[in-house]
Amino acid sequence: MDSQLLNFSALVCFFIFMIVALKIGRNLKKPDSTPNIPPGPWKLPILGNIPHLVTSTPHRKLRDLAKIYGPLMHLQLGEVFTIIVSSAEYAKEVMKTHDVIFASRPRILVSEIITYGSTDIIFSPYGNYWRQLRKICTLELFTHKRINSFRPIREEELTNLIKRIASKKGSPINLTQEVLSSIYTIISRAAFGKKSKDQEEFITVVKEATVVAAGLDIGDLFPSARWLQLLTGSRPKIERLHRQQDRILQNIINEHKEAIKSKAKEGQGGAEEDLVDVLLKFVDGNGNSQDICLTKDNIKAIIQYFDEGHLWWWSTFGLMSVELALAFLLYHFDWKLPNGMKNEELDMTEVLQQHKLALANCRLCFVWSCLKTFSISFAPRLRSKYTLIIAKERGRMENIL
Repeated sequence: MDSQLLNFSALVCFFIFMIVALKIGRNLKKPDSTPNIPPGPWKLPILGNIPHLVTSTPHRKLRDLAKIYGPLMHLQLGEVFTIIVSSAEYAKEVMKTHDVIFASRPRILVSEIITYGSTDIIFSPYGNYWRQLRKICTLELFTHKRINSFRPIREEELTNLIKRIASKKGSPINLTQEVLSSIYTIISRAAFGKKSKDQEEFITVVKEATVVAAGLDIGDLFPSARWLQLLTGSRPKIERLHRQQDRILQNIINEHKEAIKSKAKEGQGGAEEDLVDVLLKFVDGNGNSQDICLTKDNIKAIIQYFDEGHLWWWSTFGLMSVELALAFLLYHFDWKLPNGMKNEELDMTEVLQQHKLALANCRLCFVWSCLKTFSISFAPRLRSKYTLIIAKERGRMENIL
């Protein structure tokens, strides 16, 4: 029985291999419209140069190949033709001299489904639509006036963060999670006018989609064999995540439409707008003065860029600098107060452009108890006595990173 099952499995695998080989072979026999390609290593039929990168350190393998074939090298990964640039001179040609030619990102399965056909800010191809998005961002979303209008939100949430830290005096606290939560809330309130009720679910969806996107999907290497996406299970999984995401984004849009109608009835048409309100003005033209038209799916693709869940995968790097600065305060700062001053005598109240932040209760002893949760090991350094030196050390570390 076991041998029959084994023979059947082998027959199925052979049948699938022959179908892929015949289909891809026909594509490879088509006349090549770009024969002038850079040199590259030997390649196998169907697989191309994939075997060269089957290693735990593919970046080192690319370095070794570049030493042989030069700073401009060609690799064929399945059906995908790839050019590897490994010198500053050629990188300048690609990124600056011929940047328009290389401006678009490759269209992969994740970006096609999650970003509504690559229509978000990150994956949209260079062209008229991309220029429209840039115009909206420049003239509406990222203006100096609009960014300054969100200042009260930032101050309120940072004050709440300090109060939460102070309330846990003597108890361990996950400062990374607290800072991330504050960042997400600030972004959510600026983009949507309030904290998203589906915040945790959306973060989970985006994290799962990021894991899928970070992995190697065999379907992306063989675009003509679309059934491979079903065979590997990547398409059904991404479509499930997309349905969850679409439901959350549609709820956000519906809430804003209802709010706009209510404001219009109450005569509050000139009330403060968040980023979603601004984008809704461009739905199907909607009478805007800039002759820019967006569909509902376009808006969903754009606003997910601002959602707290979508930002976690690049805000983590920015958070590292905060952790480093706090760790330096913990391990490399002289916490002795000058001239015999006591903790009770320390006043940390600050006035910033007539905005008073009441921080008198947030004394250094509280900060010290919170920072004890960081057990990061650092190389020995001289102890710094002034916060100015701490800031310089933090900046130097950021430059190194």
